[in-house]
Amino acid sequence: MKKYKVEFIVKETYIVDVFANNEKEAIAIANNKFDEEQYQETGYIDTETGAVYNVTNTDDPFYPSN
Repeated sequence: MKKYKVEFIVKETYIVDVFANNEKEAIAIANNKFDEEQYQETGYIDTETGAVYNVTNTDDPFYPSN
């Protein structure tokens, strides 16, 4: 049996409501509000499988969950 590490990429979606005169200003204001944690979490989380590494003959720390 071989040892593998499987990478997962998790993306979360947030929405920030702002008043602005244009898109550029809206992005700037939203960035500030997001830093202040004034946003709405949409509940949409996307998980993708990334790279898979064969670490069988390496010194890489390995902690299997199965």
